[in-house]
Amino acid sequence: MPSSAIEQIDPVRPPGLWADIFDGLPSGILVADAAKRMLAANQVARELLGDEIRRASVALCCELFGCGKPGTALESSCLTEAAIAGGQLLPEIRVDLPAGSPVGALWVTASPLGSDSSYVVFQLRRGERGDRRRRMDPHWLGERRLRITVLGNTMVESAEGPIGGSWLDQRPGQLLKYLISERERTMSAERIAAAMWPASGPEALNTVRHYIHILRQKLEPGRTKRSESSFIVGTPNGYFIDRLRVDIDADLFEQRVRTGIAAHLAGEEATGARSLQEAIDLYDGDFLCEEPYAEWALAERDRLRALAGRACRTLIEYADHTDDMETAAQYAERLAELEPFDVQVHRAVLVIALRRGRRSDAVRRYDTLRQRMMREFGEELPFELADIGRDAGAPIRVT
Repeated sequence: MPSSAIEQIDPVRPPGLWADIFDGLPSGILVADAAKRMLAANQVARELLGDEIRRASVALCCELFGCGKPGTALESSCLTEAAIAGGQLLPEIRVDLPAGSPVGALWVTASPLGSDSSYVVFQLRRGERGDRRRRMDPHWLGERRLRITVLGNTMVESAEGPIGGSWLDQRPGQLLKYLISERERTMSAERIAAAMWPASGPEALNTVRHYIHILRQKLEPGRTKRSESSFIVGTPNGYFIDRLRVDIDADLFEQRVRTGIAAHLAGEEATGARSLQEAIDLYDGDFLCEEPYAEWALAERDRLRALAGRACRTLIEYADHTDDMETAAQYAERLAELEPFDVQVHRAVLVIALRRGRRSDAVRRYDTLRQRMMREFGEELPFELADIGRDAGAPIRVT
């Protein structure tokens, strides 16, 4: 980013009256995209950050606020990622600025902007170094009290260790999985009952409340009677998982994919590839794979699988640009596992095999694919292996 960063990062600055309002707000305002780049800053933000916002190397969330810096409240977190993953306004935190900055510290809040969480808005106000008036290790930035793995087999882990057992396959565990599949919204007891136990009859709501109580006990065995749950929040409108206290691997996976795609679209291939590789490493299997017939899990499973497929396609494109056929083969294999009946994907696998000189492997794969398509759909493949040989020098197509 050029040295005149603030002019460059203000493409969405509204015209006329709205521009005056934006610049006239009494608090500093920054807007970042999912790739953590600052897109807009008002006058107060420019005054508070000074040269920090104008330097080419620091027009990113993590470099402005010190995300990941050892010895700070943000050493294990990123404000942009936390806001997107949490889906709501984050508590305020003090951030100390480098020596020579116009102010010694800032109080910063962050919130996702828009229904798709493509952007994050930061509000800044002046602070003082060493100010202890507010807690500097808030629970949403410190060690998460609960981690849940749902990509592949479900696992639950607290700071003290795994929370496993047969309960995960029983009603309390299924209730947890359902709340995770609907984690973007509050679910009423009626909707939970209809989805989970439609045949329960008039006692359905009592059944939901009973298993919510058991689930809370499983997740927080030391919780005192009648105290609020740290993880399963109850409101007059229903129940939801507190994602500021619970890390869910599917959330981190999605954030990595969206960061990678945003960087890809901006032409930042190294950043994009790194984020997408991290995302695919997190994808150990389909969402709640131990619940293959649960109708309430299907939509989220398909959505996350589609994101994994998009990440693989982009990584194959990167590898094709650099003629790195080993990497292309790796992600083409993952994509073929995700989409076993997508002929175009398997055609790409065959092209890569021939580019690598693996002719015998290509023949075996072609025969296996042909038999599978005939067995499942009664259809012949729309191409011959010789066609693949003629296409081996063309760009790999997996769309």
